[in-house]
Amino acid sequence: MDIHRGQSPSEKRDQDSDQMLKDLTIHNYRLFKQFELTTVARVNLIVGTNNSGKSSLLEALYLLTNEDVSSGLLYVLNERGEFSLRTTDPRLERQRTEGYHVSQLFYGRTLKPETAVWIHSGPEKNGTWVRISRQEGKVPRESPQLALFPDVEVIEAYDQAVFLLYEHSRRRGTPTSLRLTADGLLPYAYSRAYAKRAISVQGTSKLVTTNHLGYDELAMLWDNITLTPKESRVIEALQILEPRVERISFTSVQSSNSGILLKLKGETDPVPLGSMGDGMRRVLAITASLVSVDNGTLLVDEIDTGLYYGVLTDVWRLVLETASKQNAQVFATTHSWDCVKAFQEALRESKDPGLGCLIRLEKVDQQIRTVTYSADELDIAIQQGIEVR
Repeated sequence: MDIHRGQSPSEKRDQDSDQMLKDLTIHNYRLFKQFELTTVARVNLIVGTNNSGKSSLLEALYLLTNEDVSSGLLYVLNERGEFSLRTTDPRLERQRTEGYHVSQLFYGRTLKPETAVWIHSGPEKNGTWVRISRQEGKVPRESPQLALFPDVEVIEAYDQAVFLLYEHSRRRGTPTSLRLTADGLLPYAYSRAYAKRAISVQGTSKLVTTNHLGYDELAMLWDNITLTPKESRVIEALQILEPRVERISFTSVQSSNSGILLKLKGETDPVPLGSMGDGMRRVLAITASLVSVDNGTLLVDEIDTGLYYGVLTDVWRLVLETASKQNAQVFATTHSWDCVKAFQEALRESKDPGLGCLIRLEKVDQQIRTVTYSADELDIAIQQGIEVR
């Protein structure tokens, strides 16, 4: 039985949006000393000048919506390249990651107890929130002498240590405590423990940065897509760029530029995805991630990267339709006027223009503020040639 039969688009949207974020508050995260976003739609396009906080906003949303807080934190730090490298063999020029600079996450790049990161959405008492803070505590002193006398009580057998405490509303009572080095780094050993979880397909939040998704992550996503109705949606997306695409397959070759094959109509042999251009890989990453976040959140930085401006309207149509169908919420950034105009055209053609809005970030006196455009307001702005970026 279709419970939505006879409902208007706005009534269906209200019923489906119960789990969507409707607002956002950020304190002390990267560029955001204090930030509020009061209007959020199902599909949101974020614009603004360089260094206005677009990517940081996506990260904050990812930390808020990601179910595995530890892997989410490491994913954000790794994608930014915020780690220290140490040469282990100068002759071979080999380097290894020593640790992650967690201070970069805090406003002013200082890791102080009084500047805890706070990200929140929903009612004050029972909303969704995440808190990241610096804590101090005692840990057992590591000493060979102590092991020789296990029955002897040793006074002051503890050392003072600094921890990164990660608390999330979905894990009440079970905060994650990560010990930091004397230099304030998050040891690289943590990343090995959470590497597989960082690319897990089980979560309901996906962050697609401007970096290519690796073969392993795409393959894991595809394992849950192949031979399901979601596969047709991904093929439909790839056909926006190449209408002859019929099938997609993953092989045992595991690298970022090979191992993914396409079956093209009229071609006898499969064609490597890497030979089809960056746009095809970008569309695959975005669409495969979107169909994998039922009732979840997709975050895409610079969504138009590698895409020809003439296909952007079709891409936005597909994103709007798929987000509504999957009951997913989308936040994407862009610098491109063509991308903004394509977003506006897709919204105007939609049966429910209220599905989307444009959010502009403005930096005023070191504070970041927002200006939000509904579909109707965006129509007027573009028709009058008003710069909304």
